[in-house]
Amino acid sequence: MRKTFVFIAGIAAGVYLSRHIEANPETKKALNQTGAKIKTFANAVSEGYKEQEAKASKASKPKTSK
Repeated sequence: MRKTFVFIAGIAAGVYLSRHIEANPETKKALNQTGAKIKTFANAVSEGYKEQEAKASKASKPKTSK
C-alpha cells in the first residue's frame, strides 16, 4: 500500500513539475543550461576514464624480448 502511494505521489510531482517548467520560460532556460553543464561534466569524466584506462593497459602489457 505504501509503495503504491509513493509511486502515485511521484507521478503527481512529476506532472506538476513538468507543467511548471513548460509554463515558465526562465525555468525552462535554466533547466536546459543545467543539462548542458551536466553533459559537459559527464563527457570530461568519460574522457578522463578512457585516458586512465589507456595508460593502465600500456603499463600492464609485458615487454617481449627477442
